[in-house]
Amino acid sequence: ADDNPKVASVLYPIMQTVDMAALEVDIALGGMEQRKIQMLARENLPRIGKEAPVCIHTPLIHGLDGDDKMSSSKGNYIAVDDDEKTIKDKIKKSYCPMGETEGNPILEIADHFVFSQQDTLLIERPEKFGGNLELTKDELYKMYGEENLHPMDLKNAITQYLIDFLKPVREFMESQE
Repeated sequence: ADDNPKVASVLYPIMQTVDMAALEVDIALGGMEQRKIQMLARENLPRIGKEAPVCIHTPLIHGLDGDDKMSSSKGNYIAVDDDEKTIKDKIKKSYCPMGETEGNPILEIADHFVFSQQDTLLIERPEKFGGNLELTKDELYKMYGEENLHPMDLKNAITQYLIDFLKPVREFMESQE
């Protein structure tokens, strides 16, 4: 622990808590790194007569560049309103080393998005490369970890999944313009 914390590290949690109160937030959504701040709000806002927000914490996913987490300031993320070309370009350039299952953002997307919605992931590929595969989460991790699945095949499958999954969001946002 730092014996001399910076002023910002002390003020930032208080400012976020005050923001929640001022905005009358019912639900605070954030990554696990926000949990301590959100618990501060839950514990202390009722002391000043404010409602404690419901807090929902999501897992942190490595940035598409392999950085510790996705971040809008670093541009290493997929936005819900990214168009198809942007999704394809971002996933194509993403960090996804052959055989690496730890810290691999493409596998993390599969884990947290694909397999939370469905039991299998369809990997479409030409017959000359083994043909299509329909893999469970365990099969995907095993096959990828053993280097029996090419990173581009995985990236293409995740790209198509994200394009399809985010299509209703894109259509809604386009209709609001």
